[in-house]
Amino acid sequence: MKRLGTTQHLVQKKLIVRTEPINGGKNAELPRINSVVVDHKKVRIGRVFDIFGPADHPYIAVKPYRNVDAAVHLGKKLYFEERGFGGRNRKD
Repeated sequence: MKRLGTTQHLVQKKLIVRTEPINGGKNAELPRINSVVVDHKKVRIGRVFDIFGPADHPYIAVKPYRNVDAAVHLGKKLYFEERGFGGRNRKD
């Protein structure tokens, strides 16, 4: 579980998350599209939908799951779980 950033806005049913500043590539750990997004209690919120904005301080759009009230998570820190693209008999 790695820190994604802090939620800033709710636009067209998507949470906009501001990531932490990337210092010279040291923290260049961005999630992949479709990575699972969780809160501090490891409750699944949604999935990474898009990454946009400046390269050193990008924004991430999170598409919440249907049973999640996205407005509750405004101003909160979110995290992501990096999963392998494994499938049958793949070792990632």
